[in-house]
Formats: sequence, structure tokens, C-alpha cells
Amino acid sequence: MSVHVSERRRLPVVAVAAIGLLLLSGCARQGPDAPVMNPTSSVGPTASTTAPTPTPIPTKLAMDLADPASWIIGFTSVGPLVIGDSISATDRLMTAFSSSAVFEGCPSILSFDRPGFPNLVIADSSDNGLVELIALEGGPTSSDFTATSPRTTAGIGIGTTLDELKTAYPAITYQDDHFTPHYTLTDGNGNWINFATSEGLVNKIVVRPMPVIPREICG
Repeated sequence: MSVHVSERRRLPVVAVAAIGLLLLSGCARQGPDAPVMNPTSSVGPTASTTAPTPTPIPTKLAMDLADPASWIIGFTSVGPLVIGDSISATDRLMTAFSSSAVFEGCPSILSFDRPGFPNLVIADSSDNGLVELIALEGGPTSSDFTATSPRTTAGIGIGTTLDELKTAYPAITYQDDHFTPHYTLTDGNGNWINFATSEGLVNKIVVRPMPVIPREICG
């Protein structure tokens, strides 16, 4: 099954009230855990010096909840989607998108859709009510979402070229996974951003506390 995909704990009352304010204003602040360019915490392939370099974006950029292009991909978050937050509260936050259960019988795996943007998925595979995985997917038309995808602070998102990914993160690690070969980036604290590519473009990004892109996330 293809996934269409700041540490926080369960949302307290104060956080729920804050969500109400975000819904009124439409804006929020990015999480503080976004990856920097050229990390040195892992060993991996280096990129050609002639490869293009994506344009970095500011870490303190105001976030429009209705516009994923303003969202930053971090090690535990993608814009307003945060590992460890409540699934139900996150669903209520995403008012600018249509949401649906990915599978019947898996209500804790939600897909958020909006025309012109990459598909977003949050998953609670342990059925504990908290977000355990955040995924973005562009599928076979990844290049169509280059301008609208959330990005890391180094400018990496859906539709980014493989050369740009390696240039931004020379120490990124390649995982020759049987089902989904991909590249992984870690903050050194057990959090990972995983990048899968197809035909030279990033077509899937998964944020979770392990260097794995699951083939299926239900059951």
C-alpha cells in the first residue's frame, strides 16, 4: 500500500485553546526542530559539486495553516502536524483540507487532501490516540507539487531533485530497503526524516522516530 504521508506530548487544555486561536488567525509559528544544511551526524554519500542547490527558507517564517508551501518539515513535525500530538485535535486543526480515514477500520490513520497540494497522512499505528507518523506523497506527478510542498529549511520537499537532496545534506544515509529504498536524515535523538525518490525526484517524505518508510501503515 502506498502512503499518500519540538517534541510534544498529549495536548493540554492550554494547547487546545491555542488551536482555537490558530483557526481564527490562520497562522502559526514553525517548530524549532527543522534540520540544518550539511549535517554531520551520519555517514553517507556526497553530492557532485555541480549539482543545483535548493533555496533555503527561513526557520521563523510565519505559517499559513491553509498553505503547506509555508510549512517547514522538521524531525518531529511538518508544519502544524506534530509527532506526539492528539490525532483528533490535529484533525480539527486541518479545516482547510478534506480529511478521511485511509482504510475502513483504521480511523486513526487520516489522509488530508486539497487540490494542487501533496497528499498528507498522519498515522497512529499503536492506537494510542497520538500522531506517530507524518507522511507526504506526490506520487507519479511529484514535479507538479514542487511549488506547493512543505519543505525543510534547506528547501527540500516533494518534487525536489535527488541531486538537490544530496547537495543540501551530503551526510544523508541511503537505506537499500527491499520495498522502498530511501534516504534518511537524523537529529541524533531518535527522530528521522525519510526521503523516497522516483525517476530522480523526491516523491515521498516520512517523519517518524525510525529510519523506515512503511509499505503499509494499517495493522
